[in-house]
Amino acid sequence: MRRHLPPLKTLAAFEIAADRLSFTEAAAELRLTHGAVSRQIKALESHLGVALFRRRNRRIELTNEGVALLPGVRQALHLLETSAAEVSTSPRGGVLVVSCVATFMMRWLIPRLYAFNALHPQIEVRLSASHASVDFSRDGVDVAIRVGRAPWPRNVVGTPFLADQIGPVCSPSLLKDGRSLNLSALRRHRLLQAETRAQSWSNWARARGTIIDLGNSQTFEHLYFMLEAAASGLGVGIASHPLIEEDLKSGRLVAPFGFMPTGNSYCVLHARQPLNTAKVAAFRSWILRSVA
Repeated sequence: MRRHLPPLKTLAAFEIAADRLSFTEAAAELRLTHGAVSRQIKALESHLGVALFRRRNRRIELTNEGVALLPGVRQALHLLETSAAEVSTSPRGGVLVVSCVATFMMRWLIPRLYAFNALHPQIEVRLSASHASVDFSRDGVDVAIRVGRAPWPRNVVGTPFLADQIGPVCSPSLLKDGRSLNLSALRRHRLLQAETRAQSWSNWARARGTIIDLGNSQTFEHLYFMLEAAASGLGVGIASHPLIEEDLKSGRLVAPFGFMPTGNSYCVLHARQPLNTAKVAAFRSWILRSVA
C-alpha cells in the first residue's frame, strides 16, 4: 500500500521551527540556510494543503493546524529515532555518561538503574553528579537530567518524563497526636532548605497565596542533607515528590500539606545530534517507559 507521506526532512524542519518559533534558529540547528528551511516548510504546507505558520514581520506563529500537527510529528520522529537505534549496526557497547543532581541520582535513578542494565548489559552507565548547566560538546556528557521546561538552549533536545511537585515534609514526630500542620503552626517550626533549590519555600508559599518568613530557617549545601535533617526531626523541609516517594511509603517522612506542581518537569536532555546516538536513544526510551 502506497503511503502519501510528506518528505521526512520537512517534518524535522517543522518540529524545530515550531519549538523555536524561528526559521533562523531552525536553520542554525539543521546547518541549513534560512531560505532552505523556509522552502521545506512551504513544501510541507503544500503537501498538507494548510498553512502551518503565520508569517509576521520579525516572528512566526503556529496556526491552529500547526499546533494540532506538532505532537504527532514529535512522536513520530521520536519513534523513528528509537526504532533506528534498536536495530543500528553501530557499536552499542561502551560508556554512556549521565549527569544529574546527586539527590535524584541516589533516590530515584540508581534504584531503577538495574532495569536499564538488564536491557542493555553492553552499555556502561557512568553517573556524574551536577546541577549546573551542561555543554554536551565540552563536558563529555551524553545525557543530562535536569528540572526545567522548554525552551532549551540551541542544539539541545529536552524530553519531560516526570512532573515536579513540591511540598513541606517532616518527621511524623513533629505532628502532635498525628494531626496535620496548618500554616500558623508551620511558622513555629524551623524551616529547612537546600542551596540547590533555594527558592522552593518562596515558590510554594506564592502558589498557596501566602507568605513564608525564612528568618527561622536553616540552609544545607545539598538536598540530601536537608532531607536527613527533616527525617531526624530538626525542622520542616521542602522537597520534590519523586525524591521522597519511598520515605513517604515507609512513614519516615510525612507531607502534611500534600504537593503542588511547579510547572517544571524532570527532563532528559541531550545534544540534538548526539555522538552516541544509539546509546542516548536507548537510555531516553528506557527512562520514558519506566514512568509510563
